[in-house]
Amino acid sequence: MLPVVQHHKVAFVLTLVCLAVLSAGVVLAGEPAPLAGLPHRVPAATRPSLPPSTLPGDYVVLAWNDLGMHCYNRSFQDLAVLPPYNNLYAQVLIVGDPPQVVTTGVTVTYVFTDNTYSVGKSNFWDYAQLLFGVDLPPNIGLTGKGMAGDMDAAGDHFVAEGIPLTEFRDSAPTVPYPYQVATIVVYDKATGLELARTTPVAAVSTEMRCNNCHYDNGPGNEGIATGVVEQNILTKHDNENMGDYPPGHEGPLMGRRPILCAECHSSNALGAPGVPGLPSLSNAMHSKHKEIVPDTLDGCYNCHPGPQTRCLRDVMSSRGMDCIDCHGGMAQVAVNPNPWLNEPRCDNAACHGSGFQQDQALYRKSREHGGVFCEACHDSTHAVAPSIEANDALKFVGWQGHAGPLDTCTVCHASSPIGPGPHGLTAPTGPGFTFNPDRYSMREPGQQAIYLHGLHNSGNVADVYHLSFSSSQGWAAVVGAVVGGPTFTLPADVSLVPDQSAVVTVTVTVPDTDTVRTLIDTTIITAASTVSPTLARHVTDLTYVPLYWSVYLPLIYK
Repeated sequence: MLPVVQHHKVAFVLTLVCLAVLSAGVVLAGEPAPLAGLPHRVPAATRPSLPPSTLPGDYVVLAWNDLGMHCYNRSFQDLAVLPPYNNLYAQVLIVGDPPQVVTTGVTVTYVFTDNTYSVGKSNFWDYAQLLFGVDLPPNIGLTGKGMAGDMDAAGDHFVAEGIPLTEFRDSAPTVPYPYQVATIVVYDKATGLELARTTPVAAVSTEMRCNNCHYDNGPGNEGIATGVVEQNILTKHDNENMGDYPPGHEGPLMGRRPILCAECHSSNALGAPGVPGLPSLSNAMHSKHKEIVPDTLDGCYNCHPGPQTRCLRDVMSSRGMDCIDCHGGMAQVAVNPNPWLNEPRCDNAACHGSGFQQDQALYRKSREHGGVFCEACHDSTHAVAPSIEANDALKFVGWQGHAGPLDTCTVCHASSPIGPGPHGLTAPTGPGFTFNPDRYSMREPGQQAIYLHGLHNSGNVADVYHLSFSSSQGWAAVVGAVVGGPTFTLPADVSLVPDQSAVVTVTVTVPDTDTVRTLIDTTIITAASTVSPTLARHVTDLTYVPLYWSVYLPLIYK
């Protein structure tokens, strides 16, 4: 939990804390460079572009972000809902029959190769002392973590909590990029040799759209026009509530900026108790807006990231579910007695039922098969695999050659196990394969979009898959490679033995002319089994060229 120092300031809610994560597809980055500048650690001389088969005694590291999305304020000059504070988790296993979870004899590190600093990308450090009562060194977060370093052993796993990550990469420090890619590397503690690595997403966004309603004289603050969205909110709070401010928190908020909302309104996200008798930050926010903001996904995106970020990106959302299906509407969330700690469960009878039993109150804290965290195989809350965000697939492709969830037994097992596996599921019989996921993105003229898809033989017989594709605008080229085997160019016939995978790479090149604006390229890749000709799968990539250049709307209007 974050340390919270109570002081003379009082808080009002800016907006809700985050649900999770997703945006439209993005260009897949290559594997980040090895850790640099850390003594006595030797990165692997070469890294395969596709995952090798694991052998007994090999190491594998499973890593994930706990929430799927962490929010923070774009500016801390006037008020703060959440600071820059991101978390990474990892479990290290030795491949075997059975695999073994290990926490000794190894060092686990994290780094963001294109996000090495935060000061200058956020003004948080200018106001940390006033908001949280701590004088932080540059680029160090509230728990003492920086943008790279060692993860801490915590029982059966490793964790780096409180990383002060922003949504801006070093290579484009003014362009929001919510789906930051971390590199997790495991080293032998005695020799410094690299044992394993992976690339989870650490999602982060400032897209809390208070400006949708709280602009000058907006519907959220009629008659109030300070020129700054946050100051409009504080002024409205003073107008409506100043007479009821509790002892020790008297006086107008506008005269005591910056304001930490959790000073008065408790927040489990911050470990902040608030003032007894006042509603929690979540309850207050949902209650205040419950008959104003509609109970729809777009309604939620008024406060949670957001119409551009689109943080809800998991497999359930791709099948038509949204926030309300699990959490209920605004009125229901407004009466949650313990927000953040009392949340929907996978083993609810209306959802997956007892076959997917959680051993903890929260999915993100639960373990199942062999003591491995649920999120290690299925990924983060609100990003449950397969996600429609391209970067979320990177680690799964690295482990098993195709997108998630982690369903290839031999990533961790030395040989394919016999009998029921996780959730009582058994290995498939006969031919079978997976081919996923669908992708989409927005590109300007002259840019490229690169999409990765995983083809995996999930049956127990060898098969040959005929791969073909079509591109509505003729902009796509499609190639691929069998994991540990040959490359190919579509159309192609690809042979895979059971549990073997291939990666299909689609490159869409948008012509460098404004005449293509508003056009959409629809690329459809089809895989058909030759063992069972009626068995076919296809994936679709949509590449949209906008009418105008994309513009990021700032939170503060002046």
